[in-house]
Amino acid sequence: MRTKVSTMSVRVFLFLGFISLFSCVNESDYDIKAVNLQPVVALPLAYGNVSILELLTNKDSAYIKTYPDGLLYFYYQDTLNSNAINQLNGFKIPVKNVTVGLQLPSGTIPPNANDVSVVTVNQQVDFGLSPAQLSEMLLKSPSILGYNLAVSPPNPNVPYQVNFTLTDIVDKNTQAPLAFSASSGVGSQNLQNYIIKMNKNKFNIKLELVLKKHTNSIYISPGSNVNASLSFTGSGSTGLSYTYIKGFFGDQTATIPSQTIDISVFNSSLLKSKVSFVQPKLALIVTNDYGIPLEVTFTKLEAQKGTSALPLQISPASPVAVNYPTILGSSAVTNVSVTNPINVINFGPTQLAYAASARINKGLTGGNNFLADTSRLRIKLTAEIPLYGQASGISMLDTLNLDLSKITQADISKAALSVKSTNELPLDAYIQMYLADKNYLILDSLLTTNQLYLVKASSVTGAGELQTPGTSDLKLDLATEKINKLFSSSHLLIRTRLNTAKDANGNLLNVKFKASYKLKLNVGILATLNITSR
Repeated sequence: MRTKVSTMSVRVFLFLGFISLFSCVNESDYDIKAVNLQPVVALPLAYGNVSILELLTNKDSAYIKTYPDGLLYFYYQDTLNSNAINQLNGFKIPVKNVTVGLQLPSGTIPPNANDVSVVTVNQQVDFGLSPAQLSEMLLKSPSILGYNLAVSPPNPNVPYQVNFTLTDIVDKNTQAPLAFSASSGVGSQNLQNYIIKMNKNKFNIKLELVLKKHTNSIYISPGSNVNASLSFTGSGSTGLSYTYIKGFFGDQTATIPSQTIDISVFNSSLLKSKVSFVQPKLALIVTNDYGIPLEVTFTKLEAQKGTSALPLQISPASPVAVNYPTILGSSAVTNVSVTNPINVINFGPTQLAYAASARINKGLTGGNNFLADTSRLRIKLTAEIPLYGQASGISMLDTLNLDLSKITQADISKAALSVKSTNELPLDAYIQMYLADKNYLILDSLLTTNQLYLVKASSVTGAGELQTPGTSDLKLDLATEKINKLFSSSHLLIRTRLNTAKDANGNLLNVKFKASYKLKLNVGILATLNITSR
């Protein structure tokens, strides 16, 4: 609402009055001792067009949307993007270290012009996960196979090589097993974009010890080995990183942290008011990326206001069997309706709160599950509140600055508050104005108790829509003591109490607020001046 206080109109009015007076008088015909004038001047306080959006706080206005028919509604939503399932047992791959001893032939080994295969060892590696039983895992960076080769007891004269064939670790594109060779020392292989194929967390590798060709005889003591130490790691001390895993993940339960949605309008614009909405909507939308049979139990699902709470009733009831995708990379959606939205919203909650647990593979002992590293369980809670209903006791406060220093108090003989309005909003307005000093200390109220009904609501149809605007054209006389305090006041505090339109019996009606509805308002003080010119 635009506000303005000015003394310019007073001075202009007086100047024009004096010019008009003296231009009509022939001073040669009359001996004028004094002229007494009582002009009425207007001091504008507030004027302009106001919509329902401008009556709401800035915070609340941010949540306002408009239906195609112009009806306004509040829309609140929040999504819990949970990776709680990813933290379950078996979904974090541990660092896996394996040492394989490859036995060397003992005694004196004569020169040989060819490489000779000494021994081949097939080794099974077990990640030891529980209760998950993985069958497949696509690795991503950082995923490293580190190795360390050494002869025990040490013998620098042994020329050897170890051929590694990781039969169950295959390239994701060619399906060829990872194969490489290494001699003594330390090295590593990048496992990014390789798939580990497993049988209940186990996979196989093959190591072949080759004695390289040599021109001199070599002595190898009995019991000598080439020890191949392997380490499957990620970054630092973490295990392998994966893009996805497949298998059976076991019957497990994850806790989803508590989450709240602020319903700001009940803690600001509608604070302490009594409201009743006709068509509020509340809904839960569960989006599931996990290819796992899943059940969500809501341990908390309620509307909160201070220390009070009201449970949300849902269908299907908790625990909710959640749909799950059958193709990796896709999602499945489960819609959960709130069956008591009117009770919940008319409770006037400041927050909607929920917490849950998610159970996978309930009662199952086998199955084909999958999840990606990006998989999430997203629970979105939405509140849609059309501005259609009734309300009473909506309270608002505004402040205007006053500056009457250029008007002499003695010049004012009487004053009145002028209020003109054309109101398309279905809201009655009861307004009191308080005079306050520079420190906002209230000096007095401006109006009497029977002068507070200043703006009349529009009339509405049976469907709650605008029928005819409410109009007001009021002139309210101000008491002399109130006028006197105007001159010692620096601020005008305006407290407004709003109610929706009523029927002939004084009962509140269900009304609609549309974006096009406006309140045209013009408020000012009409002052009658006593001016004597000598």
